[in-house]
Amino acid sequence: MTTLMCNILANDERIGGGETSPMLEYLYGARSNYSTVPEVKSALTDDLMHQSFLNFCRQGMAGYSDAITKKDIYLDKSRGWVHYSGFLHELYPEAKIIVMVRDIRSVLSSLEKKWRQNPSILDNRDNPAQQQFITIDQRVNHWLSDPPLGISLKRLYNAVQTKTIDKMLVIKAEDLCKNPQSVMKRVYEYIEEPYCELDYNNIKQMTVENDRISDFGIYGDHTIRPKVEPLKKDWDEYLNSAISNNVRANNQWFYEAFNYF
Repeated sequence: MTTLMCNILANDERIGGGETSPMLEYLYGARSNYSTVPEVKSALTDDLMHQSFLNFCRQGMAGYSDAITKKDIYLDKSRGWVHYSGFLHELYPEAKIIVMVRDIRSVLSSLEKKWRQNPSILDNRDNPAQQQFITIDQRVNHWLSDPPLGISLKRLYNAVQTKTIDKMLVIKAEDLCKNPQSVMKRVYEYIEEPYCELDYNNIKQMTVENDRISDFGIYGDHTIRPKVEPLKKDWDEYLNSAISNNVRANNQWFYEAFNYF
C-alpha cells in the first residue's frame, strides 16, 4: 500500500521520488561515525561538531534527492522513518511523514498468498530439518517476527508508545482504496500543498523497483493496479478464523490505536 500511495503522489508533476530509498541507510552510516570515531571526539567543540554533522547530513540529503528528481518536492520511501523521526526532524523540523497501515490480518493473508503462488522459489526459513515453516500458523509467527513486517510493527508500537506518531499522518490502506479522493485531500492538507486532481481509475506506475533482487524475494511486489479499488477481507480464507482471531487478540494495541473494528 505504500507503493500505491507513492505512485499516486508521483502522478503529481510537482512530486518526484517514491521508490524504496537507501537515504536513511546512508544517514545511519554517518550517524555511526559521528557517534564513535575519535576524530569527532577530539575536534573543535561538541556544539560545532554537532552542527557540522547535521549540516553534512542535510547537504547529503539534498544532493541525493537532486540526483533522483528535479521536481519541487522529493518523496523518500523508507519504513525506517517512523522510528527515526526524531533524527529527521532534527535535520528538517518541517519534514512530513506519512504512515501507511493495513489490517495485520490482511498483510499476513497477502504474504501467505505470495508463498503459495511461488512454490518453485525457496524461502530460506523453509528448512525441513527445523520444521518451523511448515504450517500456516508457523509461517504467520515468522512473518510477525521477521522483517519486513515484524520490525515494522515494533517500530510502529514504539511510535504509539512515545506519541511520536502524533506528528505523522496515518493513512489506513482500506480508507485509501475505498475513498481515494477524500484520503488524498487529507494528505495534501497535511503536506501543505495544493490538491492534485487525478483519475483514480487510471493511476500510472511512476516508480520502478527490481523485485527479483529484493531482500524480501517473493513477498516484495511493487507493481500497482491502475484502478484504485476497495480491498478484500480474505484472511479467514487464507489464514482460517482461529489464526485470524489470535492475530487480532495478540496485537490489540494496533487495532485500538488505528481504530480497526
